[in-house]
Amino acid sequence: MKYLILALFVLSLAPASAQKNEPLDAISNYFSEYVDDQRFTAVYVSGKMFELFNDAKIDLDEIDEEELRAILEVVRDVRGIRVLHTDVTPLDFYRSAKGRINTDTYELLFKVRTRDGQNVEAFIQNEKAMINELFLLVGANDTFAMLSFVGDIDLSKLSQLQRALD
Repeated sequence: MKYLILALFVLSLAPASAQKNEPLDAISNYFSEYVDDQRFTAVYVSGKMFELFNDAKIDLDEIDEEELRAILEVVRDVRGIRVLHTDVTPLDFYRSAKGRINTDTYELLFKVRTRDGQNVEAFIQNEKAMINELFLLVGANDTFAMLSFVGDIDLSKLSQLQRALD
């Protein structure tokens, strides 16, 4: 009986320990694997950069004050942006990414597939009116791209930004 209890205890810990190894966002595994690969253009903007942007004194002569305030409100809680892009065997990388990235925890926003082989998919992870990640996957005959915006992005602030930019 105590072996059964021990086995159940160990099995109950397995899902929790497995989750710790899961990437925090969709692009993490791919990004770390290809960030130094010469076939890829890789861009990483840390959350610290957005903090610096928020603290910066910006010349408002060329930027509308309302637009700037709206932009700063949206980017305030962004923790990072990651982008990977290549034009070397792009469809192979697209298929690989589709097979490796678990999109079950994401909500599909839109999917576009054209006759000539272009594929674009956008996903979000969200809780109520807060987006935790916006993830874009692009695959075509001539390009492969992954974009991930991670942070706490308030949908109402996005609406304010849209109104300010109109």
